[in-house]
Amino acid sequence: MAFLKDVSLRNAGRDLVGFLRTSGSHSPWLFLAACVPTTIIIYTFYLDSIEKATPPPREIIYIESWPATRSLEESKAAIAERQKLKDEMRAREKEAYKAFGRAVGMDVDKIDREAQRAQEATKAAAPPATEGAGQ
Repeated sequence: MAFLKDVSLRNAGRDLVGFLRTSGSHSPWLFLAACVPTTIIIYTFYLDSIEKATPPPREIIYIESWPATRSLEESKAAIAERQKLKDEMRAREKEAYKAFGRAVGMDVDKIDREAQRAQEATKAAAPPATEGAGQ
């Protein structure tokens, strides 16, 4: 940084004061008019950086809860109803994928048959699960 060796803040300040003291066509108000927007812009960047540094507020998520007096039968009925909704949703999703496959020219029935054969083969090859294995 050899070009900064001739720079002196003290001399720059003296030059500025000397310039402002001389009479001429310049005005101190013009100097202020040039400095104020720059100061405002720098201060705005400072405030913006502080605002972006604060984390957003936490999002509170409420979960579904049930009364403590709920019976086991009510729990099982709610679970069965929820499972039925999930199964319906999966079936609709599977049909949508099949429709998309047909639209792009795939033989979805053949793919489905191959997938079912592969599933049956893996079920047949897997050993039967024994209940109470740790007893």
